[in-house]
Amino acid sequence: MVQLTPTTSSSAAGAALYSPFTLPLYDTWVLGLSNSFAWYCPTKSVQLPFFRRFIGQRHLDIGPGTGYYLTNAGIPEKTQMTLMDLNPHSLNYAKQRLGRPDTQIVQADVTEPLPLTGVYDSISTFFLIHCLPGPLERKMVLFTNLKPHLAENGTVYGTTILGKDVKHNLFGRILMNVYNRRGIFSNWDDGEKEIREALCKDYNKVETSVEGRVLMFSASQPKLP
Repeated sequence: MVQLTPTTSSSAAGAALYSPFTLPLYDTWVLGLSNSFAWYCPTKSVQLPFFRRFIGQRHLDIGPGTGYYLTNAGIPEKTQMTLMDLNPHSLNYAKQRLGRPDTQIVQADVTEPLPLTGVYDSISTFFLIHCLPGPLERKMVLFTNLKPHLAENGTVYGTTILGKDVKHNLFGRILMNVYNRRGIFSNWDDGEKEIREALCKDYNKVETSVEGRVLMFSASQPKLP
């Protein structure tokens, strides 16, 4: 396992949700109840097919959570898998659930320079941006740093809960307030327009759409020096 530079306390707060005690509850609470009734972007019918859509032979999953998407996407056995996260509990849980001993794991703070040497055909970042600390400009640096690690015909893609230009229901507002106050989320100012503009600075092809309160995005053809 590769270890990155020391993490910031704000980054650690966003990763703290994934503990040995909460991980077994994650699929039910987040992927089940929250996605369906707070964010209106169901896991099985919307997000899982989107996760499956871009999988390439060399895949990097940033923020794997419990590994639900990895284990339910029907990923071919020949696919080379790499998982990256700040939280070692999440990395180990997802790798064990995936059941592929050759899966590589990288423990890293993605708001810092990335300790990657490989190139990937697909890079997924599901429910990652809204958990990263700081203003959106700082968070989107991740996608700048990923450009050298994306294959020529590769795609970086993901989903994130929006805080701007969407209307949350009561359940969603409660979760947004609690999570942002505790530092689990940092997304009040995250909007589709701003995220799309940031991606367009680094990639020639960008597609975005909003499902419920969730932005679904993909970017390819990185702009390299």
